[in-house]
Amino acid sequence: MIENEPAYYKHFVLFCLILLSCHCFGQDNKDSTLVADSLQPWKFKSLTTITFAQTTYKYWAQGGENSLSAIANTKIIAKYKKNNIYWDNIFEATYGISKQGDKNLIKTDDKFEFTTNYAFRASDSWNYNMLINLKSQFRPGYKYPNDSTVVSDFFSPAYLITSLGLEYKRKNYFFIFSVLTGKTTFVTNTLLSDAGNYGVDKGKKIKAAVGSYVKFVFRKEVISNVELNNKLELFSEYFNKPQNIDVNWEVVLKMKINKFMSALINTNLIYDYDTKTVIKDSNGVVISNDAKVQFKETFGLGFTLNI
Repeated sequence: MIENEPAYYKHFVLFCLILLSCHCFGQDNKDSTLVADSLQPWKFKSLTTITFAQTTYKYWAQGGENSLSAIANTKIIAKYKKNNIYWDNIFEATYGISKQGDKNLIKTDDKFEFTTNYAFRASDSWNYNMLINLKSQFRPGYKYPNDSTVVSDFFSPAYLITSLGLEYKRKNYFFIFSVLTGKTTFVTNTLLSDAGNYGVDKGKKIKAAVGSYVKFVFRKEVISNVELNNKLELFSEYFNKPQNIDVNWEVVLKMKINKFMSALINTNLIYDYDTKTVIKDSNGVVISNDAKVQFKETFGLGFTLNI
């Protein structure tokens, strides 16, 4: 078994909750006419995407193994705008599951992210802003194919960014620059914190750092029915090797087929100096324990629900 618990049940429940969260949010706001006046400065939007991939073999001479995978993604957006004040709130959750042949169900993607950005207009394109961003995951992650070695867990790690700075905003893009940013890393799983994973000192569960932060976001329909979303985040710590810049770069290309269907390509590149990757030779001797470029790519057919 993958875990000491009903694995199928918990994976399935979490997958469904992510799907339902977006729908329930939309239902609550469809019938909000009684409070329309008080909510006038607010705008709400939610988006759910389900991406499937499936392969079936029967008497296939060349061989193969049946497989089924699915990824659920939901995004909830609440924006406030009145006079010179802008307040954007975004919650995004993703959970993916996969099953190959007779093997146990495993997760293939798992994250949630909350961002709140409060800004006050300084000029036509510039704003003073305060940003809070939190990233983590829902469930334990394992070093497959070894499904007994836990490498991550809920809030292990979790990253909290708090920044004060300036925001430059245009129609299709914006960037935030802050010279006063706090980055806090949480590792609440005792086994992982005792090992000193994700940059925390051994036995500690929190690491705090101060540095500079840049965030760049670009969104545009590059050609008809093809939308590009590009997000790049950079962080440099002042008092510990400031030349080491942490990178989080995510690109989503969405190709619209019709109102409800789209093809999705999602890539995520991370380089974090505090996250080490152990590489061993054939004899089990450690030959490398350094930070590596982490890369993830997802492609699939998506079914989208806009509310």
